[in-house]
Amino acid sequence: MKTVFTKIILFGTFLIVCVAQAQDKKQKKEEIMATIICECLENENPKALSKNFDEKFNDCYTASVLGALISGIPTDKDSTITINSDGTSDKVTEKDKKKALKILEKECEVYKNQINKGNEYQKYLDNSTKESCECINEISTSISLDEKNQFISECITQSVSASNARKYIDLNTVENIKAFYNDIQRQLVNECEALKKITFSNDEEKLYSYSSNDKASDFYNKGLAASEKGNYEKALKFYKKAVEIDDKFVFAWDNLGRTYRELHDYDKAIEAYKNSIAIDSLNRTPLMNIAVAYNYKKDYENAEYWYTKLKDAYPNDPEGHYGLSLTYMRNNKLEESLNSVIDAYFLYKESKSPYSADAEKVMQYLFTLFKEQDKVDSFKQICEDRGIELNID
Repeated sequence: MKTVFTKIILFGTFLIVCVAQAQDKKQKKEEIMATIICECLENENPKALSKNFDEKFNDCYTASVLGALISGIPTDKDSTITINSDGTSDKVTEKDKKKALKILEKECEVYKNQINKGNEYQKYLDNSTKESCECINEISTSISLDEKNQFISECITQSVSASNARKYIDLNTVENIKAFYNDIQRQLVNECEALKKITFSNDEEKLYSYSSNDKASDFYNKGLAASEKGNYEKALKFYKKAVEIDDKFVFAWDNLGRTYRELHDYDKAIEAYKNSIAIDSLNRTPLMNIAVAYNYKKDYENAEYWYTKLKDAYPNDPEGHYGLSLTYMRNNKLEESLNSVIDAYFLYKESKSPYSADAEKVMQYLFTLFKEQDKVDSFKQICEDRGIELNID
Protein backbone atom coordinates (compact mmCIF):
# COMPACT_ATOMS: atom_id res chain seq x y z
CA MET A 1 0.00 0.00 0.00
CA LYS A 2 3.03 2.31 0.25
CA THR A 3 2.77 3.34 -3.41
CA VAL A 4 -0.92 4.12 -3.11
CA PHE A 5 -0.40 6.42 -0.14
CA THR A 6 2.58 8.11 -1.83
CA LYS A 7 0.44 8.97 -4.84
CA ILE A 8 -2.38 10.19 -2.63
CA ILE A 9 0.05 12.60 -0.93
CA LEU A 10 1.61 13.80 -4.18
CA PHE A 11 -1.64 14.20 -6.08
CA GLY A 12 -4.10 14.74 -3.29
CA THR A 13 -5.02 18.27 -4.34
CA PHE A 14 -5.26 17.26 -7.98
CA LEU A 15 -7.48 14.29 -7.13
CA ILE A 16 -9.82 16.53 -5.18
CA VAL A 17 -10.04 18.95 -8.12
CA CYS A 18 -10.61 16.08 -10.57
CA VAL A 19 -13.27 14.54 -8.40
CA ALA A 20 -15.05 17.87 -7.95
CA GLN A 21 -14.98 18.51 -11.69
CA ALA A 22 -16.14 14.97 -12.39
CA GLN A 23 -19.07 15.29 -10.04
CA ASP A 24 -20.05 18.62 -11.66
CA LYS A 25 -19.69 17.28 -15.21
CA LYS A 26 -20.62 13.66 -14.38
CA GLN A 27 -17.53 12.30 -16.12
CA LYS A 28 -17.18 8.61 -16.75
CA LYS A 29 -14.67 6.52 -14.79
CA GLU A 30 -12.33 6.09 -17.74
CA GLU A 31 -12.25 9.85 -18.39
CA ILE A 32 -11.31 10.57 -14.78
CA MET A 33 -8.68 7.83 -14.84
CA ALA A 34 -7.13 9.11 -18.08
CA THR A 35 -6.98 12.68 -16.73
CA ILE A 36 -5.31 11.61 -13.48
CA ILE A 37 -2.81 9.29 -15.23
CA CYS A 38 -1.81 11.98 -17.74
CA GLU A 39 -1.36 14.66 -15.06
CA CYS A 40 0.59 12.21 -12.93
CA LEU A 41 2.95 11.32 -15.81
CA GLU A 42 3.45 14.99 -16.65
CA ASN A 43 4.61 15.60 -13.06
CA GLU A 44 7.33 12.95 -13.32
CA ASN A 45 10.95 13.78 -14.13
CA PRO A 46 11.31 13.06 -17.90
CA LYS A 47 14.56 11.07 -17.50
CA ALA A 48 13.17 9.00 -14.62
CA LEU A 49 9.99 8.42 -16.61
CA SER A 50 11.89 7.13 -19.66
CA LYS A 51 14.02 4.86 -17.50
CA ASN A 52 11.20 3.32 -15.46
CA PHE A 53 8.06 4.00 -17.49
CA ASP A 54 6.21 0.79 -16.56
CA GLU A 55 6.80 1.34 -12.85
CA LYS A 56 5.81 5.01 -12.99
CA PHE A 57 2.75 4.23 -15.09
CA ASN A 58 1.59 1.58 -12.60
CA ASP A 59 1.91 4.08 -9.76
CA CYS A 60 -0.12 6.63 -11.73
CA TYR A 61 -2.70 4.01 -12.65
CA THR A 62 -3.14 3.12 -8.97
CA ALA A 63 -3.76 6.80 -8.19
CA SER A 64 -6.31 6.93 -11.02
CA VAL A 65 -8.20 3.94 -9.63
CA LEU A 66 -8.51 5.73 -6.29
CA GLY A 67 -9.67 8.89 -8.06
CA ALA A 68 -12.31 6.96 -10.00
CA LEU A 69 -13.59 5.37 -6.78
CA ILE A 70 -13.71 8.71 -4.96
CA SER A 71 -15.63 10.30 -7.83
CA GLY A 72 -18.31 7.65 -7.43
CA ILE A 73 -19.03 8.44 -3.77
CA PRO A 74 -22.47 10.02 -3.34
CA THR A 75 -22.21 13.47 -1.73
CA ASP A 76 -25.34 13.06 0.38
CA LYS A 77 -24.39 9.87 2.28
CA ASP A 78 -21.47 8.06 3.92
CA SER A 79 -19.65 5.51 1.79
CA THR A 80 -16.68 3.18 2.09
CA ILE A 81 -13.95 2.77 -0.53
CA THR A 82 -12.50 -0.71 -0.89
CA ILE A 83 -9.16 -1.07 -2.64
CA ASN A 84 -7.03 -4.20 -3.03
CA SER A 85 -3.51 -4.48 -1.62
CA ASP A 86 -2.05 -4.18 -5.13
CA GLY A 87 -3.88 -0.90 -5.77
CA THR A 88 -6.67 -2.36 -7.93
CA SER A 89 -10.39 -2.44 -7.23
CA ASP A 90 -13.18 -4.78 -8.18
CA LYS A 91 -15.22 -1.70 -9.13
CA VAL A 92 -12.70 -0.66 -11.79
CA THR A 93 -12.65 -3.34 -14.46
CA GLU A 94 -10.14 -4.25 -17.17
CA LYS A 95 -12.63 -2.78 -19.63
CA ASP A 96 -12.45 0.55 -17.78
CA LYS A 97 -8.65 0.44 -17.99
CA LYS A 98 -8.69 -0.24 -21.75
CA LYS A 99 -11.06 2.67 -22.31
CA ALA A 100 -8.78 4.95 -20.25
CA LEU A 101 -5.77 3.85 -22.30
CA LYS A 102 -7.58 4.67 -25.54
CA ILE A 103 -8.23 8.19 -24.25
CA LEU A 104 -4.56 8.53 -23.27
CA GLU A 105 -3.47 7.40 -26.75
CA LYS A 106 -5.55 10.20 -28.27
CA GLU A 107 -5.14 13.06 -25.81
CA CYS A 108 -2.06 12.64 -23.58
CA GLU A 109 1.19 13.71 -25.27
CA VAL A 110 3.53 12.44 -22.57
CA TYR A 111 1.88 8.99 -22.69
CA LYS A 112 2.00 8.89 -26.51
CA ASN A 113 5.67 9.85 -26.54
CA GLN A 114 6.61 7.11 -24.11
CA ILE A 115 4.60 4.47 -25.98
CA ASN A 116 6.22 5.49 -29.27
CA LYS A 117 9.66 5.26 -27.67
CA GLY A 118 8.80 1.82 -26.35
CA ASN A 119 7.61 0.67 -29.78
CA GLU A 120 10.76 2.02 -31.42
CA TYR A 121 12.93 0.30 -28.83
CA GLN A 122 11.12 -3.02 -29.34
CA LYS A 123 11.46 -2.70 -33.12
CA TYR A 124 15.26 -2.41 -32.95
CA LEU A 125 15.46 -5.00 -30.18
CA ASP A 126 13.63 -7.43 -32.50
CA ASN A 127 15.94 -6.54 -35.39
CA SER A 128 19.07 -7.01 -33.29
CA THR A 129 17.79 -10.30 -31.88
CA LYS A 130 17.08 -11.57 -35.38
CA GLU A 131 20.57 -10.56 -36.59
CA SER A 132 22.13 -12.25 -33.53
CA CYS A 133 20.20 -15.48 -34.05
CA GLU A 134 21.18 -15.69 -37.73
CA CYS A 135 24.83 -15.17 -36.77
CA ILE A 136 24.62 -17.78 -33.96
CA ASN A 137 23.20 -20.29 -36.42
CA GLU A 138 26.53 -20.19 -38.29
CA ILE A 139 28.62 -21.17 -35.24
CA SER A 140 30.13 -24.65 -35.34
CA THR A 141 28.88 -27.15 -32.76
CA SER A 142 32.25 -28.92 -32.74
CA ILE A 143 34.13 -26.23 -30.79
CA SER A 144 34.41 -25.88 -27.02
CA LEU A 145 31.67 -24.26 -24.93
CA ASP A 146 33.95 -21.32 -24.06
CA GLU A 147 34.57 -20.68 -27.76
CA LYS A 148 30.85 -20.94 -28.50
CA ASN A 149 30.02 -18.37 -25.81
CA GLN A 150 32.70 -16.01 -27.14
CA PHE A 151 31.26 -16.23 -30.66
CA ILE A 152 27.71 -15.78 -29.32
CA SER A 153 28.82 -12.61 -27.51
CA GLU A 154 30.43 -11.31 -30.70
CA CYS A 155 27.21 -12.08 -32.63
CA ILE A 156 25.19 -9.96 -30.19
CA THR A 157 27.66 -7.07 -30.33
CA GLN A 158 27.75 -7.14 -34.14
CA SER A 159 23.94 -7.31 -34.34
CA VAL A 160 23.58 -3.92 -32.67
CA SER A 161 25.60 -2.30 -35.47
CA ALA A 162 23.91 -4.36 -38.20
CA SER A 163 20.43 -3.32 -37.04
CA ASN A 164 21.38 0.41 -36.96
CA ALA A 165 19.87 0.58 -33.46
CA ARG A 166 22.29 3.31 -32.33
CA LYS A 167 20.84 5.75 -34.86
CA TYR A 168 17.30 5.51 -33.55
CA ILE A 169 17.35 4.64 -29.84
CA ASP A 170 19.40 6.01 -26.95
CA LEU A 171 22.53 3.86 -26.63
CA ASN A 172 24.82 6.72 -25.67
CA THR A 173 25.62 5.53 -22.14
CA VAL A 174 27.27 2.36 -20.87
CA GLU A 175 24.17 1.71 -18.75
CA ASN A 176 21.83 1.88 -21.77
CA ILE A 177 24.12 -0.32 -23.89
CA LYS A 178 24.27 -2.96 -21.13
CA ALA A 179 20.48 -2.87 -20.74
CA PHE A 180 19.97 -3.31 -24.50
CA TYR A 181 22.55 -6.14 -24.63
CA ASN A 182 20.78 -7.90 -21.72
CA ASP A 183 17.40 -7.51 -23.43
CA ILE A 184 18.81 -9.14 -26.58
CA GLN A 185 20.09 -12.02 -24.45
CA ARG A 186 16.67 -12.53 -22.81
CA GLN A 187 14.91 -12.50 -26.16
CA LEU A 188 17.43 -14.92 -27.68
CA VAL A 189 16.88 -17.41 -24.85
CA ASN A 190 13.12 -17.29 -25.48
CA GLU A 191 13.06 -17.15 -29.27
CA CYS A 192 16.29 -18.41 -30.88
CA GLU A 193 16.33 -22.16 -31.52
CA ALA A 194 19.86 -21.88 -32.95
CA LEU A 195 21.09 -20.72 -29.53
CA LYS A 196 19.84 -23.93 -27.91
CA LYS A 197 21.34 -26.05 -30.68
CA ILE A 198 24.75 -24.41 -30.42
CA THR A 199 24.87 -24.30 -26.62
CA PHE A 200 23.68 -27.82 -25.91
CA SER A 201 25.18 -29.71 -28.86
CA ASN A 202 28.50 -31.33 -28.10
CA ASP A 203 30.35 -32.50 -31.20
CA GLU A 204 33.80 -31.73 -29.82
CA GLU A 205 35.87 -34.62 -31.11
CA LYS A 206 37.57 -36.93 -28.60
CA LEU A 207 38.77 -40.52 -28.63
CA TYR A 208 35.84 -42.78 -29.63
CA SER A 209 33.62 -39.79 -30.53
CA TYR A 210 33.36 -41.04 -34.11
CA SER A 211 33.65 -44.53 -35.54
CA SER A 212 36.35 -45.79 -37.85
CA ASN A 213 33.82 -48.27 -39.25
CA ASP A 214 32.31 -46.95 -42.48
CA LYS A 215 29.02 -48.83 -42.05
CA ALA A 216 28.52 -47.56 -38.50
CA SER A 217 29.28 -44.01 -39.65
CA ASP A 218 26.84 -44.33 -42.54
CA PHE A 219 24.01 -45.43 -40.22
CA TYR A 220 24.92 -42.62 -37.81
CA ASN A 221 24.73 -39.98 -40.55
CA LYS A 222 21.37 -41.37 -41.71
CA GLY A 223 20.19 -41.10 -38.10
CA LEU A 224 21.27 -37.46 -37.98
CA ALA A 225 19.37 -36.73 -41.20
CA ALA A 226 16.21 -38.38 -39.85
CA SER A 227 16.55 -36.52 -36.54
CA GLU A 228 16.84 -33.19 -38.36
CA LYS A 229 13.46 -33.89 -39.97
CA GLY A 230 11.91 -34.89 -36.63
CA ASN A 231 11.52 -38.52 -37.71
CA TYR A 232 12.72 -39.98 -34.41
CA GLU A 233 11.38 -43.50 -34.94
CA LYS A 234 13.44 -43.79 -38.12
CA ALA A 235 16.47 -42.15 -36.49
CA LEU A 236 16.24 -44.64 -33.63
CA LYS A 237 16.69 -47.59 -36.01
CA PHE A 238 19.76 -46.03 -37.62
CA TYR A 239 21.46 -45.16 -34.32
CA LYS A 240 20.77 -48.66 -32.96
CA LYS A 241 22.38 -50.20 -36.04
CA ALA A 242 25.39 -47.89 -35.63
CA VAL A 243 26.06 -49.00 -32.03
CA GLU A 244 25.41 -52.65 -32.90
CA ILE A 245 28.25 -52.44 -35.42
CA ASP A 246 30.52 -50.31 -33.21
CA ASP A 247 29.66 -50.44 -29.51
CA LYS A 248 32.37 -47.85 -28.71
CA PHE A 249 30.75 -45.18 -30.92
CA VAL A 250 30.16 -42.43 -28.33
CA PHE A 251 28.27 -39.93 -30.51
CA ALA A 252 25.91 -42.69 -31.67
CA TRP A 253 25.13 -43.62 -28.04
CA ASP A 254 24.59 -39.94 -27.18
CA ASN A 255 22.18 -39.44 -30.06
CA LEU A 256 20.43 -42.70 -29.32
CA GLY A 257 19.83 -41.43 -25.80
CA ARG A 258 18.56 -38.10 -27.11
CA THR A 259 16.21 -39.86 -29.53
CA TYR A 260 14.76 -42.09 -26.82
CA ARG A 261 14.23 -38.93 -24.77
CA GLU A 262 12.38 -37.26 -27.63
CA LEU A 263 10.15 -40.37 -27.73
CA HIS A 264 9.63 -40.13 -23.92
CA ASP A 265 11.26 -43.49 -23.26
CA TYR A 266 13.39 -42.19 -20.40
CA ASP A 267 14.57 -45.57 -19.12
CA LYS A 268 16.02 -46.48 -22.52
CA ALA A 269 17.52 -42.98 -22.80
CA ILE A 270 19.26 -43.45 -19.44
CA GLU A 271 20.56 -46.83 -20.55
CA ALA A 272 22.05 -45.31 -23.72
CA TYR A 273 23.65 -42.45 -21.80
CA LYS A 274 25.19 -44.90 -19.31
CA ASN A 275 26.72 -46.83 -22.21
CA SER A 276 28.28 -43.59 -23.44
CA ILE A 277 29.59 -42.71 -19.97
CA ALA A 278 31.09 -46.21 -19.64
CA ILE A 279 33.24 -45.42 -22.69
CA ASP A 280 34.08 -41.83 -21.70
CA SER A 281 33.33 -41.02 -18.05
CA LEU A 282 33.96 -37.29 -18.61
CA ASN A 283 31.70 -36.87 -21.64
CA ARG A 284 29.68 -33.74 -20.87
CA THR A 285 26.69 -34.59 -23.09
CA PRO A 286 25.54 -37.84 -21.42
CA LEU A 287 26.41 -36.53 -17.93
CA MET A 288 24.04 -33.61 -18.45
CA ASN A 289 21.33 -35.46 -20.33
CA ILE A 290 21.12 -38.43 -17.98
CA ALA A 291 20.32 -35.95 -15.21
CA VAL A 292 17.65 -34.36 -17.40
CA ALA A 293 16.11 -37.80 -18.07
CA TYR A 294 15.95 -38.55 -14.35
CA ASN A 295 14.27 -35.19 -13.79
CA TYR A 296 11.64 -36.13 -16.39
CA LYS A 297 11.07 -39.34 -14.42
CA LYS A 298 10.75 -37.19 -11.25
CA ASP A 299 13.58 -39.22 -9.77
CA TYR A 300 15.19 -36.18 -8.17
CA GLU A 301 17.66 -38.14 -6.05
CA ASN A 302 19.34 -39.61 -9.14
CA ALA A 303 19.04 -36.31 -11.01
CA GLU A 304 20.85 -34.61 -8.15
CA TYR A 305 23.55 -37.32 -8.22
CA TRP A 306 24.28 -36.89 -11.94
CA TYR A 307 24.16 -33.09 -11.91
CA THR A 308 26.68 -33.22 -9.06
CA LYS A 309 28.86 -35.52 -11.21
CA LEU A 310 28.60 -32.99 -14.05
CA LYS A 311 29.46 -30.11 -11.72
CA ASP A 312 32.45 -31.99 -10.27
CA ALA A 313 33.74 -32.91 -13.73
CA TYR A 314 33.17 -29.39 -15.13
CA PRO A 315 33.14 -26.95 -12.18
CA ASN A 316 33.20 -23.93 -14.50
CA ASP A 317 30.27 -25.19 -16.59
CA PRO A 318 27.11 -23.42 -15.38
CA GLU A 319 24.81 -26.23 -16.57
CA GLY A 320 25.65 -28.49 -13.62
CA HIS A 321 24.89 -25.70 -11.14
CA TYR A 322 21.75 -24.64 -13.02
CA GLY A 323 20.44 -28.21 -13.25
CA LEU A 324 21.14 -28.77 -9.55
CA SER A 325 19.19 -25.61 -8.74
CA LEU A 326 16.08 -26.87 -10.55
CA THR A 327 16.41 -30.30 -8.94
CA TYR A 328 16.83 -28.81 -5.47
CA MET A 329 13.81 -26.61 -6.12
CA ARG A 330 11.64 -29.60 -7.03
CA ASN A 331 12.83 -31.29 -3.84
CA ASN A 332 11.90 -28.17 -1.83
CA LYS A 333 15.54 -27.48 -0.92
CA LEU A 334 15.12 -23.76 -1.47
CA GLU A 335 18.33 -22.45 0.09
CA GLU A 336 20.43 -24.97 -1.84
CA SER A 337 18.51 -24.12 -5.02
CA LEU A 338 19.13 -20.39 -4.64
CA ASN A 339 22.84 -20.82 -3.97
CA SER A 340 23.20 -23.15 -6.97
CA VAL A 341 21.42 -20.82 -9.38
CA ILE A 342 23.56 -17.92 -8.15
CA ASP A 343 26.64 -20.06 -8.92
CA ALA A 344 25.21 -20.68 -12.39
CA TYR A 345 24.39 -16.99 -12.88
CA PHE A 346 27.95 -15.86 -12.15
CA LEU A 347 29.38 -18.55 -14.45
CA TYR A 348 26.96 -17.59 -17.24
CA LYS A 349 27.95 -13.93 -16.85
CA GLU A 350 31.66 -14.78 -16.77
CA SER A 351 31.38 -16.79 -19.98
CA LYS A 352 29.12 -14.11 -21.57
CA SER A 353 26.33 -16.65 -22.03
CA PRO A 354 22.81 -15.33 -22.74
CA TYR A 355 21.52 -17.96 -20.33
CA SER A 356 22.30 -15.61 -17.44
CA ALA A 357 18.80 -14.32 -18.23
CA ASP A 358 17.39 -17.78 -17.47
CA ALA A 359 19.20 -17.85 -14.14
CA GLU A 360 17.65 -14.47 -13.28
CA LYS A 361 14.19 -15.90 -14.01
CA VAL A 362 14.83 -18.83 -11.68
CA MET A 363 15.92 -16.43 -8.92
CA GLN A 364 12.74 -14.41 -9.40
CA TYR A 365 10.63 -17.56 -9.22
CA LEU A 366 12.50 -18.79 -6.15
CA PHE A 367 11.61 -15.54 -4.43
CA THR A 368 7.92 -16.39 -4.75
CA LEU A 369 8.57 -19.83 -3.21
CA PHE A 370 10.56 -18.32 -0.33
CA LYS A 371 7.74 -15.80 0.15
CA GLU A 372 5.10 -18.54 0.28
CA GLN A 373 7.08 -20.22 3.07
CA ASP A 374 7.70 -16.95 4.97
CA LYS A 375 11.42 -17.11 4.22
CA VAL A 376 11.89 -13.74 2.53
CA ASP A 377 14.56 -12.67 5.05
CA SER A 378 16.54 -15.84 4.27
CA PHE A 379 16.26 -15.16 0.52
CA LYS A 380 17.45 -11.57 0.92
CA GLN A 381 20.31 -12.58 3.21
CA ILE A 382 21.61 -15.18 0.74
CA CYS A 383 21.41 -12.65 -2.11
CA GLU A 384 23.17 -10.00 -0.03
CA ASP A 385 25.91 -12.43 1.01
CA ARG A 386 26.41 -13.49 -2.62
CA GLY A 387 26.34 -9.95 -4.04
CA ILE A 388 23.08 -10.37 -5.96
CA GLU A 389 20.70 -7.45 -6.49
CA LEU A 390 17.19 -8.20 -7.79
CA ASN A 391 14.24 -5.89 -8.41
CA ILE A 392 11.77 -7.64 -6.12
CA ASP A 393 9.10 -6.48 -3.66
